Amino acid sequence: MKRKEVGLIVISGLLTIIGLIFIYDTTAGKLIAKGLSPYLFVERQLVALFIGLIFFLFFISISYRIWEKIWLYVYFINLFFLLLVFVFGRESLGAQRWFSIFGFSFQPSELSKLFIVITLAGYFTELSHKKRNLDLKDFIFSLILILIPTLAVIIQPDLGTGIVIFATGIFIIFLSSISYKYLLRLILLGFLLLPFFWIMLKPYQQERIITFLDPMKDPLGSGYQVIQSLIAIGSGGFLGKGWFQGTQTHLNLIPEQHTDFIFSVIGEEFGFLGSLILIFLYYLLFNQTWSVLRSIKDEFGKYVVGGILFCWFFQAFVNLCMVIGLAPVVGIPLPFISFARTSLITNYAMLGLIINIYMRGEKQIV
Repeated sequence: MKRKEVGLIVISGLLTIIGLIFIYDTTAGKLIAKGLSPYLFVERQLVALFIGLIFFLFFISISYRIWEKIWLYVYFINLFFLLLVFVFGRESLGAQRWFSIFGFSFQPSELSKLFIVITLAGYFTELSHKKRNLDLKDFIFSLILILIPTLAVIIQPDLGTGIVIFATGIFIIFLSSISYKYLLRLILLGFLLLPFFWIMLKPYQQERIITFLDPMKDPLGSGYQVIQSLIAIGSGGFLGKGWFQGTQTHLNLIPEQHTDFIFSVIGEEFGFLGSLILIFLYYLLFNQTWSVLRSIKDEFGKYVVGGILFCWFFQAFVNLCMVIGLAPVVGIPLPFISFARTSLITNYAMLGLIINIYMRGEKQIV
């Protein structure tokens, strides 16, 4: 392996280790109080990591050009799993998003992020072999490819993952040779349809958006989690309170902190400096992936690496904004860190595919 591949693996590994440390931090006390092993959630995340490494090896071992040839099959497999969850999925907290397999909860919508990247990369690469200029028909068809899985995920309901799938798909359209005028018209149409989208949202999702605009409107209800998160991060100061010393964390004032709000414990216990180090690690991950993107010559590889890079960046950016009150709470995990087992598996599958493309793809001098 060369420097880029090793760098990507090391950075992803460091982020995963940080995640394991803070998953333990946020859950150990609660588990002990219930008479359970303090390592329960860490062990579950480690199982997901083991499965993720199997996916990583799978995606790194076979030629990535296979995915270019079977992109349509990948798309229908994606839809099959997204629809199957409505029939055989396990319901929890009012959402039906998971399959329960031998005690392991698997969320197909997370894997859909990778599937939509492969689908659109294959579609646009195939089009480029047939014609030079893409027209409105090609744009509409690509939009349909994105909207069907997006709506299937939102209906579960899983608004956060649906947003990630849609945004990633639109970014890949942006990378293609489709005229920007179609994208601008889509943005205008999106604004016009905002009232319709608002009606589609569940009441608790509408409440989250209202709370984002004014958290103090309901400080003990829908605004509670964001307010407590801001208190935790603000109280951390520059150096933080120290590991296991966070009062907001260990008084259990932030619900489900080990999942989407895990950044708040990092800010509380390791302060601004610790938060900055974490953000710098993400910068290194994105920079290394961007370097791979710039070095790849073939079109399919560029679409895949660009789509994955955007997917990671978008999730990290929205999650951090969400935790500090700059974005609505929509349920987007922090890549490689949050307790989100299918997300971790998907991220390692994506990592394997990026390295595969860099190792096997035709490179250009940059």
